[in-house]
Amino acid sequence: MSITLTQVSYDLVGAEKATGISRATISAAVQNGSLIAHYVGAKATKPVFRAVELDEWVESLPTTKGQVA
Repeated sequence: MSITLTQVSYDLVGAEKATGISRATISAAVQNGSLIAHYVGAKATKPVFRAVELDEWVESLPTTKGQVA
């Protein structure tokens, strides 16, 4: 029997690849509070994004060109 694991979190580069949205835009979303980052590492400085939160954030983005969220 084979088990397939779904990725549950991404670092900043992985979040960029998973969403197709630039690291700068993702970082700005963290700064303005629209996306939650969790922090890991010895000094808790490396941002990690839960896949579900990335999905919810992308879902919350405008669906009309030129519309501001």
